[in-house]
Amino acid sequence: MDLSFLAGPPSYAVAAAARSILACPATAVLEVDRAPLPLDDAVIGDRDGRPTLTCEATSPLARAATSRSVARLRLTSGVSGGAGDVLVLSGRLVRIDTATCGSCAEEHLVVALDPAAALVTLAGQRHPLPLADFLSPAHRLNRGYLQRSLEHVETHHHDDLRRSVAHSTGTPPDDVIAVSLRDLDARGVTLRWVDPGGAHQVRLRFPRRATSTADLGRLLREGIGAPLG
Repeated sequence: MDLSFLAGPPSYAVAAAARSILACPATAVLEVDRAPLPLDDAVIGDRDGRPTLTCEATSPLARAATSRSVARLRLTSGVSGGAGDVLVLSGRLVRIDTATCGSCAEEHLVVALDPAAALVTLAGQRHPLPLADFLSPAHRLNRGYLQRSLEHVETHHHDDLRRSVAHSTGTPPDDVIAVSLRDLDARGVTLRWVDPGGAHQVRLRFPRRATSTADLGRLLREGIGAPLG
């Protein structure tokens, strides 16, 4: 992975790349007390560098968290350009919250792994990570999180995006043939669309730099809904 786009010392770039893997993993393998523990339908999340796993309250994972078992989580990267990169986090499992399921009546548990050690492999090079660097709030808007945010918008809000383009450009909705977002960062996002007049592209610049994940979501929604031009 090319880390030259990141400002700051090398340790900052490595920690940012590691947090990107956590935010956007392709695969995950969990070991508890040195034995594999299937994740089944557990949903992986990220709370400021702490991996979270949402699972059924009666699952083996929930029981392991109740007993504060020692665990090792191995994540492979799903970040574009990061094929082969791997993040390994070790620590204890803890229960941190409960969650409701939108499709069933069962209670779910949110389990976190409190990292005691972090090791990332980037482009074949292994890098032990100081936990202070890995857990830094400076990495909240990492590349993995930004990629997942775009994937979420295009998967779950594509029709909203299409209607917004139609409204902003005065184009009949049926004439908006395709629409997509690219190059999301803390300062803006690129909007692309195709209509009978051809392909178009505009950079939507936020009025200020996003400072958190919630702030980014708010600015992104406002930017998409604003008139184009």
